[in-house]
Amino acid sequence: MTAATQTAFYHGHRNLNPAGEWTPFEWEDPKHGSQAKGEVVVIRPEGTSGSLMSGLWRTGHQIAGCEADGSCDVVYSAPLGDETMVILEGSATITETATGRKHEIAAGTILSHPKHVDLHWEIREPFLKKFWVMWDSPNPATPKDELVVAHISDDRPGEWTPFEWDEPEHGRQVAGELLTIRDTGSTGTYMCGLWRTGVGIAGCNPDGTATIRYTAPLGDETILLLEGQVHVKNEATGEEFDFAAGDVIGFASGTPVTWTSKTPYVKKFWVITNEAVPTA
Repeated sequence: MTAATQTAFYHGHRNLNPAGEWTPFEWEDPKHGSQAKGEVVVIRPEGTSGSLMSGLWRTGHQIAGCEADGSCDVVYSAPLGDETMVILEGSATITETATGRKHEIAAGTILSHPKHVDLHWEIREPFLKKFWVMWDSPNPATPKDELVVAHISDDRPGEWTPFEWDEPEHGRQVAGELLTIRDTGSTGTYMCGLWRTGVGIAGCNPDGTATIRYTAPLGDETILLLEGQVHVKNEATGEEFDFAAGDVIGFASGTPVTWTSKTPYVKKFWVITNEAVPTA
């Protein structure tokens, strides 16, 4: 896969339905052989390092590998890399093969599935749809053997903290609040979680809006905007975008953007990836 240019910017929407671009999801599972279950559309095809992709996946009536009522039985071990997803529609029971642990999932559930961990999905009719981010790097990191389960509405007391980072040209920055769901991956640098701006939150204006200069210095960032409206300017190209809840956004590490949270409350789900393993 060719590395993305430093100013690459990707965007789509959770309701994306491009004619002819949804294709059967087919893969070779080392534990279960050739599989074809559901269908997929890719929104982000690459990153600046490692193997990074994101998009949508769905099951339903007359979709590959599904029953006539739209239900679907899938056994999957994430052979292509760590996969993190947000369930957008539908429900299912997921069983971790090694431990027998079961999870009931529905719209709003966040799942972070480590590479090669075997899961059994029992997807209920009439359909299920998810936003996914797939990541793999040639550099080993921290082996994981359990599915991480969270929710877009998680509000864990004491775990939301001010988002602080070092911006190469602007020094130490504080803007918004962060809840980290997963801080290590099976390979490379891999993190995911929730971020929000609003009234009374660090770095925000009194009305909850905020303007932030950001270059994603920790790695490529892929986003599902959950609430609110934002304006994003790519300072390298001059391109400007308006986004609202449901939009998918991706930009390469090092891309200088100005992010403006336009509404009193903005919330996003984020995944940050980098081929290099963290040194700190």
